[in-house]
Amino acid sequence: MRLCLAAAVVVGAARALAHDQWADGNPVPAWVKSTCCGVADAHRLRPDQVTHDARGDYLVEGYREPVPAKFALPSQDGNYWIFYRVNLDGSRSAVFCFFVPMNF
Repeated sequence: MRLCLAAAVVVGAARALAHDQWADGNPVPAWVKSTCCGVADAHRLRPDQVTHDARGDYLVEGYREPVPAKFALPSQDGNYWIFYRVNLDGSRSAVFCFFVPMNF
């Protein structure tokens, strides 16, 4: 029982740490945490999962609608990140925040 409790604490701490830092180790700003997400809402994307449509909007693998380019924010760690909620019925919320690599 103690081993299970210890494992749960370690997993919870790792998730909290992941929410506190970008992939490069820099801290996630408070405004991102309060505006964009809970831990389950953050989705890190590989570059091959993001393309553009004819209008220049972003097409994200796994997300149903194009993300308008005007909503793209500069990524702090050079990775693509999209923040949305997956509802209990499997549907997805609107995008809270979308970060893209710029000037890397």
